[in-house]
Amino acid sequence: MRHEQFVVARSFDADTCTQYGMYRLRALLRYLDAVSATAPADPSTVVLDVPQDDDKVVKKPFVECSVDDVESATRAKRAPIAARVPVPDKARLLFFEDSIFQSFNGVAEVRFTANNRDGTTLINLQGVPMAEVPQLIQALQQGLQAQPSLAAK
Repeated sequence: MRHEQFVVARSFDADTCTQYGMYRLRALLRYLDAVSATAPADPSTVVLDVPQDDDKVVKKPFVECSVDDVESATRAKRAPIAARVPVPDKARLLFFEDSIFQSFNGVAEVRFTANNRDGTTLINLQGVPMAEVPQLIQALQQGLQAQPSLAAK
């Protein structure tokens, strides 16, 4: 008996292993480990948070989950939640990005990215030639002067 089969057999009785199968139950054990829960005698009582293609999460009973559902739910629980850039900052970032693109198009391959860390939006610039720093400052000032709004007109 392989180690994974032993782990499943130790956690569930023979009837449960026959009913759900070793692969599904092993996937369930990995999910339970990711959420710091113990395996119940009856796995049908477990409800998983299964991510969907549209980034929504659906609560789904284990009995309705495929192995892929369980593995997807496990990956989602193990992955850190990406902090999103707040909407007002997104609007400002669009102006910065546009201004930088217009200023450096054909001059240099400047890369502009943004992310959120601990609730603070950070901008990252790469590839700005030293001789073009005055142009970068001007582009950033133009981005600051623009009036951002993501509201529909």
